[in-house]
Amino acid sequence: MSIKLGRLAGAVALAFCTVVALPALAATEAQKQAAIDSGLAWLATQQAVNGSWSGTGYNAADTSSALLAFIEQKDKPLSWNGQNYTTAVTNGLNYLMTQATQVGVGTRPDGFNANIGGSGNGLYWGAISETTYISGIALSTLARAVSSGYVSAATPITSSNAAVNGKTYGQVIQESVNMYLAGQTTAVGGNYRGGWHYYPSQGDADNSTTQWAAIGMLIAQNAGATIPQYTKDELKYWMNYVQNPNGGSGYSSIYDYVNESKTGGLLVEMAFTGYDGVTSGPGDYSDKAGALAFLNANWLNTASGTWFGNFGHPYAMWSIYKGLESTIGLTDSTTITNLHPQGSNPLDAGHTWNWYEDYSQYLVDTQSGGTWPGYGYWGGAMGTAWNINILNATQVGPGPGPITVPEPGSMALVGLALAALTGLRRRKSA
Repeated sequence: MSIKLGRLAGAVALAFCTVVALPALAATEAQKQAAIDSGLAWLATQQAVNGSWSGTGYNAADTSSALLAFIEQKDKPLSWNGQNYTTAVTNGLNYLMTQATQVGVGTRPDGFNANIGGSGNGLYWGAISETTYISGIALSTLARAVSSGYVSAATPITSSNAAVNGKTYGQVIQESVNMYLAGQTTAVGGNYRGGWHYYPSQGDADNSTTQWAAIGMLIAQNAGATIPQYTKDELKYWMNYVQNPNGGSGYSSIYDYVNESKTGGLLVEMAFTGYDGVTSGPGDYSDKAGALAFLNANWLNTASGTWFGNFGHPYAMWSIYKGLESTIGLTDSTTITNLHPQGSNPLDAGHTWNWYEDYSQYLVDTQSGGTWPGYGYWGGAMGTAWNINILNATQVGPGPGPITVPEPGSMALVGLALAALTGLRRRKSA
């Protein structure tokens, strides 16, 4: 990833080469941006004629992940850096709409009415056996398309799929939310109460899956979707049950497969429910400080042939990123302190060495040819898109519109050299 934009850019490129040679040095904003640009260019070459992306066997998930990478970067100051991916995004969104399936929603056995908006419909993506996972990714992407301003909630949809044809983006987002509202495990599920499993109303739960419901609805909420407080209060039952005494999250109980990725998911669930780390209301007993401490203690772990680990595991890194971004933000430098050493390369003006800079540097160092090696089937388009979204500083937490923390390409937070570099880029692409 060289940046050939004159003497100033050459100096930045030289600094980048130094970073690659010496792992865990600070990545400049220019290097992060170069990695994003290279990743998007690679993703664009992987799109199929029908608008989809593939690689994991779950095309709707791959497509949603890739679309989120393009949509998020469009919202940034440098946009697509002289490239035009509008056709790719339009084709991808059109494909995604063809993959939606309609399901009826109504009053649950516990008396809660999940039919928000009155259509009587819910929407999901993927085969029924993996609905919660894939729909959470699709819902996140459609919701960010609206909250970032890429499309309007009132934008009508024209599709060969009768489940969405004639509806607006806002209606599709709400009906996807309604599927989750209807499918949440009720009190008859015992310890699983408040969670989700692979498909709606399965009657049990696991936290690898539940986080996708929370992530999707958290972002959908920012796009104007209605999510009743009842759903959030019910989720607290599951959160309280699944957290291990060591602060980490288990899979289907407090003791099984406690690891980093599910703990990141637990933090997202806390952000979604509005839990602020203190006992402030009914069900607010989860240990937010404990979850953060667990991630801090295990921060330097790498993927090692299991679901456990952090660095090098796209699923874990994306999950942890979302959990930390939505709870402590991208500028916090006091909570996660068990970091790789910064090294001698100085950070850009206004930045401090913290968990997000550590993640960014790792991703800048390990990218090759616009992509990353991934982990298992979390590679290819999906893994690359998630890594781009980390570098994109993708917004997960509350608040519509662009994020206001340091992000690649933000002119207010970089030095004079990067301001000049941006001017050169704009002149080159004009």
